[in-house]
Amino acid sequence: MNTITIDDETFAINSMLRLLKKLDPHGTHTGVRDSGTFLDHIKNDPVDIAFVDVDLYGSNGLDLVKQLACINKEINVIMYTGHTQFKADALDLYVSGYIVKPVTEEDLAEVLKHLRYPIKELHVRCFGHFEVFYGSLPVRFERKDSKEVFAYLIDKNGAEVSEGELRYLLWADDEDTPKKKSYIRTIISDIRNTLSKCGENEIIFNSRGYYFVNPDRLKCDYFDYLNGKDVRAAKLCKYMEQYGFWADITRKALYENS
Repeated sequence: MNTITIDDETFAINSMLRLLKKLDPHGTHTGVRDSGTFLDHIKNDPVDIAFVDVDLYGSNGLDLVKQLACINKEINVIMYTGHTQFKADALDLYVSGYIVKPVTEEDLAEVLKHLRYPIKELHVRCFGHFEVFYGSLPVRFERKDSKEVFAYLIDKNGAEVSEGELRYLLWADDEDTPKKKSYIRTIISDIRNTLSKCGENEIIFNSRGYYFVNPDRLKCDYFDYLNGKDVRAAKLCKYMEQYGFWADITRKALYENS
């Protein structure tokens, strides 16, 4: 999940970030001290939860929540403060929770169970037809080849893929041209930019002309299956059905003894 915490005390921010990273180590957790930076972040980056202190230097957290509602009504707001007397006012703003400082791991874990709006997660379906979802909606890439390149990288399960392999994937030949190299890099950039809009910035990596995905950062039924989890869709013996020769290799390896 993606969170932002606003507090005018650096110690309080760092304390909250430590707890969030402990409970959600793969999430993106940001802390800020001023309302301007906070609102800019909300406008420009996907945020699932905003932790807002009531007593802010130069501003009031409750007023900030009202401004936040005008920007994005589907952000879960959790008020956290050293005072109990503002709870009724906070609940009148339909916040998802109210925590009194000092915040404990147990307090935080409990309030996260009762969010008003479901957390939108990026997840990948490989069994059946390959699809990338953000929440319940399919992710749309700008370039027509981006989806297949992303599928191919996922199929390799974190192994490095050379530009030559991607060139063969896209054009079925090994002729190297500057135009093709540039196009492959454009495709990788499109994948990264698209995933970034879903709050994921650490999935595609590259090193000296090789590309790979980080399986630990991606919720994916294929990765779950390889890790021994029970994936019901895998029992249908269908894998990335819209793709041909390269997906056939994995498909046969998965089901040759079925």
